[in-house]
Amino acid sequence: MKKLLAVSLLSSSLLFNIGKVKADWDYWGVKQTGSATSDRLFGQIDLYTINSATGASNFITTKCIYKYQHINDFKCDASPQGIDASTGEVIIRSSIENLDYLYDLSKDTWRTRNVDGEESWKSNFDFEYSIPSITKDSDGNSVLKMDNEAVVSKKSNGEIHFGKNSLITTLEDKNGVQPLYAKDASGKRIPINIEGSRLLINGRDVEQSINNVGALSAALTGLPTVPTDTTLACGLGTGTHGGDFAFSGGCASKVNDKLSINYAASMTMPSQDYAGDFEDTFSARAGFVWKLGKTTKPTQISMRETKELKEEIADLKENNQNIIAQNNALLARLERLEKVALGDLQSKDLAVYKLK
Repeated sequence: MKKLLAVSLLSSSLLFNIGKVKADWDYWGVKQTGSATSDRLFGQIDLYTINSATGASNFITTKCIYKYQHINDFKCDASPQGIDASTGEVIIRSSIENLDYLYDLSKDTWRTRNVDGEESWKSNFDFEYSIPSITKDSDGNSVLKMDNEAVVSKKSNGEIHFGKNSLITTLEDKNGVQPLYAKDASGKRIPINIEGSRLLINGRDVEQSINNVGALSAALTGLPTVPTDTTLACGLGTGTHGGDFAFSGGCASKVNDKLSINYAASMTMPSQDYAGDFEDTFSARAGFVWKLGKTTKPTQISMRETKELKEEIADLKENNQNIIAQNNALLARLERLEKVALGDLQSKDLAVYKLK
């Protein structure tokens, strides 16, 4: 008894290797022959290509996936599973063998793999190495594949893609610059993350170099640029950024009231991995300050001027106290003179206070 199994498989125009398939059909058809039991449908597999617009079908191949004796005759164990989206192969499963049989129309060949997706023959070997193959996808782009996975593909616009979420470059010269960027499956540009590894340029750790620059700059900011109360000022400093440390030293010299010069250097801590050469761990600066315009006296006073001012204040206080004492004596004499004038002065007062 013949039985037609209507298998609505994916349109062939959507398959990865459609470039090798004729354009006059868009469906696979599967027929099974045999008898049904309670647990599975036994039968031989017949594959057809079908034009869904006209209904025309074309016989391609037949296959008895697994032949064994069932009661008094031989039967085949086969169950259609659909299409492998990455290769376009028809998948027929043998439940007894626990294998998938895959048919490649372009090569007219069958191959097997375990139900979990691993090639069945791999269990016989300790190591397997895939030979790269170059094919064309539905857009006519060249694709380098390994283990049926696209590794490298070249697009019609000149882009070279690596992997699915693609790392992309081009072969064209864009003003002497080689572009490198990444896109996801939808074509949207995405960041490139160097995860778990150091990014080196000319043997120098890029992330560490950024941290070193921050530490070197921070260390230099702690040093004097213009001396104040002296003609020469020197200092030491330190700085950190991103966990990296640097130390510095420098001086500032006052040449005259108009001109001051300064010079300093900083260095990162030694024994850094991938730090580059000496010039990559060392930073220096030199400069001058030239005062323009009319010189104005500073509002602040020096320590010597402060001492002199304190001494003058002390003298003024002492003089003020003497003046107060003299004023008190004069007031007392004036009071007695008033008493004499008024006749109230006692004889003992005249004896004590003599008029000069």
